[in-house]
Amino acid sequence: MSKILGTLFVSAGLLSLSAHAQTATTWNFATGADYSAGKYGAASDTTVFSLPLAARAQTGRFRLDLTIPYLWEKGPGDFAGGGVVVPNGTVTSRSGVGDVNLGAAWQLHPDDSSFPAFEIQGNLKVPTAGTGLGTGKFDYGLQANINHTFGRVMLFGSLGYQWMHDFRGYDLRNGVAASVGANFRIGDTVNAGLTANYRQPYYAPLGEQVSASPYLLWSFAPKWRVSTYLLTGFSKASPRIGGGIRLILLSSG
Repeated sequence: MSKILGTLFVSAGLLSLSAHAQTATTWNFATGADYSAGKYGAASDTTVFSLPLAARAQTGRFRLDLTIPYLWEKGPGDFAGGGVVVPNGTVTSRSGVGDVNLGAAWQLHPDDSSFPAFEIQGNLKVPTAGTGLGTGKFDYGLQANINHTFGRVMLFGSLGYQWMHDFRGYDLRNGVAASVGANFRIGDTVNAGLTANYRQPYYAPLGEQVSASPYLLWSFAPKWRVSTYLLTGFSKASPRIGGGIRLILLSSG
């Protein structure tokens, strides 16, 4: 569910989009709130409210990411790695710490006039969530990220593959995940953009995940940023609506 809830986390992605190789170690911290609602093939909505804590460390070409969410969920659906499945029509409420998400990336080439920035990233979902908030199993992902700046416009995208474990009799499927987007530098302190996300079916009856998310990012102080985003889904496997906000602290301005 990371793409949907927070690790659709638009603002965190922006922190690395202009990543040139650095010699010093930098740290970024972020927190905020996310909301999503969707039926996922059921008669009623499953709504999710999340408070994530995130940290990022970058040293040279190497980057580490950590996200720990606290979740409130109401509806018939359960989290199943990259999405939601509905075991029955019973509406329940539950809350607790969600799955911890870890990431590590290596930048093979920085963004310059001759070639876009390119990095390889690995992702690991650690099963720390309680019943109804996760599968209780590890999931893995590997992806390539690319971005390039043209004046005030930055184009970016990713292409990867996710490995998911079955749970509770659900045949969860591995599959390709991809995203594309554009970031527009409106002024010295304001950015706006749009991302689109795709995932092959993680559960056959629900089909593919397809969603889009516009966002705004404001650098209101040398080391501080705030961002907000909206989310709309275009498939049964995606949330119908969603949105969120992030407050981001940088170790250097």
